[in-house]
Amino acid sequence: MRKTDKKYDKAIREALTDVCELTMEKVEGFEWLTHEVNYQRFPQSLTVRLMFKDRQTLASFEQSDDYQPALDDMQSRLAAAGVTLKNITRHVQLGTL
Repeated sequence: MRKTDKKYDKAIREALTDVCELTMEKVEGFEWLTHEVNYQRFPQSLTVRLMFKDRQTLASFEQSDDYQPALDDMQSRLAAAGVTLKNITRHVQLGTL
């Protein structure tokens, strides 16, 4: 991993940690999130996975008023960390444990 990749990785982790903590407070059934990235194709390769305790809580989140604001918050925090994404929904996956 190059030095600039390490800087981006640290910034991404810090931004997503904040998102994770806020989402845990606001969204019932949210458990954790993780990310994957291939720095050879960065930032297009960035994928963030939000994990929920079951399908019901995942579906409730997807249909709730919290869904889009959570994605918007994630996108703005990543942008503040220097990661510009055109469409955050292409980079987010929802899953269950």
